[in-house]
Amino acid sequence: MLRMCFIIGMMLPLAVTAQDAFVADTQGYQQDVVPFLTAYCQACHGAEVQEGEFRVDQNLPNDFLDLASKQHWSEVVDVLNSHSMPPEDEKQPSVDEVAKVVDWITSQMVKAELSRRDSAIVLRRMNRQEYKNTIRDLVGIDFDVSGFPEDPMADGFDNNGNALTLSPLLMELYLNAAERILDQALVSGEQPPVLKWRFEPESGDSDRNRVEYDDQRLIVNGGNNRVEGDAVVLRFDGWDRTINVRDFRLPNDGEYIIRIKARAVVPNRNEVVAAAQEYLQERLDKQMQENPKGEKYHRNAFDENLEHFRTNRIYDYGPPRLKVVKNLGGTPSVVGDMDVTGTIDEPQLIEIRTNFKSIKAGITLNNSYSIPKELENFWMQTGDKFARPEIWVDWFEIEGPMYASWPPESHARLLLTSPNTSSSLKDTAKNEAAKEVIGTFMKRAYRRPVSSAEVAEKFELFKQASEQGQEFQQAIRLPIIAVLASPKFLYLTESSDGSKRRKLDDYELASRLSYFLWSSMPDDELLAVAKTGQLKNELKQQTARMLRDPKSAEFVINFSDQWLGLRAVGANPPAEDLYPKYDRHLEVSIIEEARAFFDHIMRNDLDLMNFVSSDFVVINERLGRFYGIPDVRGDHFRAVPVPQNVHRGGVVTQAAMLTITSNGTRTSPVKRGTWVMKNVLGIDPGLPVANAGDIAPKVPGIDKATVRQRLQIHRELAQCARCHNNIDPLGFALENFNAAGEWRSQEGFGYKGRINENDPVIDASAKMIDGTEFVGVDGLREVLLQKEDLFLNCITSKMLTYALGRELGIADQPVVKKIVNDLQSDQRNMAYLIEKIIESDLFQTK
Repeated sequence: MLRMCFIIGMMLPLAVTAQDAFVADTQGYQQDVVPFLTAYCQACHGAEVQEGEFRVDQNLPNDFLDLASKQHWSEVVDVLNSHSMPPEDEKQPSVDEVAKVVDWITSQMVKAELSRRDSAIVLRRMNRQEYKNTIRDLVGIDFDVSGFPEDPMADGFDNNGNALTLSPLLMELYLNAAERILDQALVSGEQPPVLKWRFEPESGDSDRNRVEYDDQRLIVNGGNNRVEGDAVVLRFDGWDRTINVRDFRLPNDGEYIIRIKARAVVPNRNEVVAAAQEYLQERLDKQMQENPKGEKYHRNAFDENLEHFRTNRIYDYGPPRLKVVKNLGGTPSVVGDMDVTGTIDEPQLIEIRTNFKSIKAGITLNNSYSIPKELENFWMQTGDKFARPEIWVDWFEIEGPMYASWPPESHARLLLTSPNTSSSLKDTAKNEAAKEVIGTFMKRAYRRPVSSAEVAEKFELFKQASEQGQEFQQAIRLPIIAVLASPKFLYLTESSDGSKRRKLDDYELASRLSYFLWSSMPDDELLAVAKTGQLKNELKQQTARMLRDPKSAEFVINFSDQWLGLRAVGANPPAEDLYPKYDRHLEVSIIEEARAFFDHIMRNDLDLMNFVSSDFVVINERLGRFYGIPDVRGDHFRAVPVPQNVHRGGVVTQAAMLTITSNGTRTSPVKRGTWVMKNVLGIDPGLPVANAGDIAPKVPGIDKATVRQRLQIHRELAQCARCHNNIDPLGFALENFNAAGEWRSQEGFGYKGRINENDPVIDASAKMIDGTEFVGVDGLREVLLQKEDLFLNCITSKMLTYALGRELGIADQPVVKKIVNDLQSDQRNMAYLIEKIIESDLFQTK
């Protein structure tokens, strides 16, 4: 019954406000617009000819409240402003004629939008990452939200209030989550004893090898691995080349430490060549014995293969990678994947904190360092003599459950006292204690002061449970669950008093600010300032403080991931057989590169145009090897100057962007050009025409047709050329990067995409529709730097969309333009952009 009441209570009405009715401008429409459309548009879009199945006399009614009509009018503005219509060979309107029509359309769209905007207040639900962070800051636990459905994206972001609906199923998930949160946060009794189980993997290599702990016989399997003294050597990832302990149950739920003592052995190039030469010599001897007449061919192959090991960059090995997998109830999850940097003389102690439940569990260790499988090495890679990075594991152990204090912080946050005190109180004292617990929790959960009536409503739940004989700690769960399932917690509620627009109060502003910069609730300091009513006067200081706080990393991740499309990395990865250098470590690194680049620009107050072109990259050792930038050591990310002849710097050169705009087997100039238009220039190229199709995989009569040549044939279709003339040049300029984001000078047509001597040289020249010519990524970056207005408008619009949690409309463009002007005339950095967004009337007004 209580659960049903919670769900019914979620049915919140939207606050309806007064609005000025939109009145269409009939006079301006008939006097200025109709004659223009008749003179310049009707020949191609009229009753007799309907290019693109569009008619100006039917699809452009004077009705800007109709969303379809408004969209058509918006497209008219776009084509007129871009001079793409009327076509070059048709009669052209004067600049004044175009300006008059565009101004009229724009004014009507603004009036209609403002009229619509005031018709309802849209409540914004927390998305699942915001929910996770809020539970962390409110309760003090790390709650797994993977069971929640992914939030839909609108206008590029998943915090858009219009898209964040609440279904009965999701409400049920929130109720279940509230119960699990309290199960994890509240404790009873004495602190569980800390155990420490150590495992020596060299003790055996079969499931018969067991060790006894707490009356359990745990399997410890060192795998089919070499043993060196007291260490088991992990050489490569294979089903029988792991180390594991399994078939155990920990006596208590909680956080445990997995601790590993490990060393790394990394062969140098000479050792790699020597080992390969031994394999090659054995093969040559066998070939000479079986086919002595082929001696010349055999020796040529020997020399070519050995040269591969002498010169290929993949043998400039980095440290081995230790992957740690936790298995709970038959479900595996990776809890650690890191470089091992300890040496034979100075071993490394690795610690990983993770939660266990008292169910059947296991731990597996393996070496995840990936060496690309090439024709020259695939047949020798699993051999024991092949030189590759190794991990020597001396021992590993598990210790826990770990608590910084008892009762844990989460318990103290919720109950405000020890668990034993409340159970011994008399009824009157219990009720007062319950009211204090409920009122304190509600103020923090609702992110504002609460009334005595609100507290009394939730207290009734406690009282009913208590009268039924439940102990204090059990009875107090009901009102806390009710709070966690309340729309006042789940939504960033901003009430309306019936007027059209109003300023946010300080508590509402505090929430809007914290969910913008932290993706979480306001902290105590922010709420304390809101309580004084002075937050609007201290916005600059509080913003600077919040950006210095480690929680601002959430802004870096959530905004950059969605702006740059990083969540798509790995969705359609480069094919392993065509791009063997692309591995899991690289995939993780290219995502982190984009985030670290954003963070570096923000933290160091660098010019925003560095996103377009920079003389530095922010990389780790793995990316240093992939990009061909020497002397980068360690898995941490740091700013590195771009060496001469290394074509990197700016987001368009980052492997993350280059992979998500490829299709797994080849590059896609169309996808890359579209990405640059939308995410750098802020221009939406629109949807492709119906039945446009993909570019042909092969071109008749051309044995080695490049992607550019195939696309050239595709764009000769009249219905395709209009869009492709704008998009393709931006993508052609990036053709020197393959589908994995690696630099190349030729397009490979050899076995598995290998580049042979006579394969075609990449043509990265480009010509824009306005006649601007440039070559390659370096030329592209120069062109983009000249479009400063467009880029600053783009990043400002996207960040303002993210900050407001709604799509921007044409009525918001004056604010965007003002911020861009401020950036250009004052400080062109991230902190100033954020400051101007927060100072804007859009941010501070509901």
